Formats: sequence, C-alpha cells, structure tokens
Amino acid sequence: MQRVSVLLRPVLRATAPARRPRLYQSEFCHRPFGTSRPWLAVDQRRVAGKLQIVTIDDKLAQFNLDEKIDTRQVRVKTADGKISPPVDLRRVLGSIDRTTSHVLQLSKPGEHDYAIVQVVERADLIKQIKDKEAAQRRVQHAQKDKKPKQIELNWAISPNDLQLKLRQMEDFLRKGKKVEILLASKRRQRKASQEEAETLLKTLKEKIQELGAVEVTPMEGGLLRQAKLTVKMP
Repeated sequence: MQRVSVLLRPVLRATAPARRPRLYQSEFCHRPFGTSRPWLAVDQRRVAGKLQIVTIDDKLAQFNLDEKIDTRQVRVKTADGKISPPVDLRRVLGSIDRTTSHVLQLSKPGEHDYAIVQVVERADLIKQIKDKEAAQRRVQHAQKDKKPKQIELNWAISPNDLQLKLRQMEDFLRKGKKVEILLASKRRQRKASQEEAETLLKTLKEKIQELGAVEVTPMEGGLLRQAKLTVKMP
C-alpha cells in the first residue's frame, strides 16, 4: 500500500497592525509645541556634559620625563652630585625599571647641548606633587580665613532675628574671625524709626563689649543709612 504524504500549510491569520496608543489632550497639553521629551533632555545633558578626570600621569606631565627630554644625548647626575659624560638617552631608559622609575630632566630645555638628567623614583615625584598641592590648599585656606565674615542686619530687624545674628557674630568672633556688620534698610519693608536704629546700634555695641571684642575702625556710614561696623577679638 502506497503512502501519500500530505503537506498541510498553516493557515496564516491576518494580524491587525498594532494600534498606536491614542494621545489625549491631557497627555501633552502642558508641553509646549516643539519641546523634547524630558527623558531625552536628560540623556542629551549627560552626553554633552564632560567630567574632567585628572590622573597621576596627567599630573606627572608637568615634568620633562623620559621620551619628553629634548636632547637624545644626556648627561646623568649621580647620587653623589657628579655629572656623567654624554650618554645616549635610550641607553639610560633601558637601564631602569620603567614601572617604578623615570628619567627626569633637571636643566631647562635648550639650556645645554646635552640635557642634564637624573633617575628618580615615581613615588618621589608623586609625593612632590601631593606636597605642592597640600601647600597650595593651606595658602587658599589662610587667605579664606583672613577674609572677614559678613553679617547683614536690617535697621528694622525683629528681636528674634537680632538674637540669631548676635549668636552668629559671637560664634565668628570666638573662632578668631574678623566680622563686618552691614546695616541697611531693605526695600519694600518697614522703615525703622530713629529710636529703633539707635537702640539697635546700642545693643550691638553692648554685645561687642560683652564679648571683649573691639571695633577695628569707627563705624562707616550713619543711622538709617548704609553703615558698617568691623570688629574682632583683640
């Protein structure tokens, strides 16, 4: 008996195209025409923004090291301070461990026919960089500390706000800071009377005397105008 093979083709059901979600007016009525979607704006800012990362190798680039030395023949300064006869730079580089040591140019570029160099440890150069950065930070902090702290007061200041400002002044003075007290009338606010201004100034001077501080210079300006008191601890 002969078998008959029958191929059955699957019936392909016509699938309806996927419907796009309807956008109702409430979904975009608050977004101006032509503006990008919020998540796209965030991605664009992240791509456009650049984060500068400074590596140790970037910092070491301030030195003339290894292949950056400007003469092919160099004179090497030894540990005892002696200067060798001219020698090929490649020979010096080949004699050191490049992972832990560098050849440092001591002379200025173009100063000699043969650059004067010295073999130095990478760790020593990194320490030198860190010490320099620490010294710069100390100078910046010292300059910041010398700058007077400023406290702004309104001639019509409320009693509670005045007590807060007085505590702030006391804190600065006890830390050894010089304090500039700036007095002025604020726009669109109640103007203080002559009596209120005199009382405020008297309160300030009494507090300064109580803390043992002194006025560096006489008050600049006048009552109900812009004025400045500069005080510090003796």
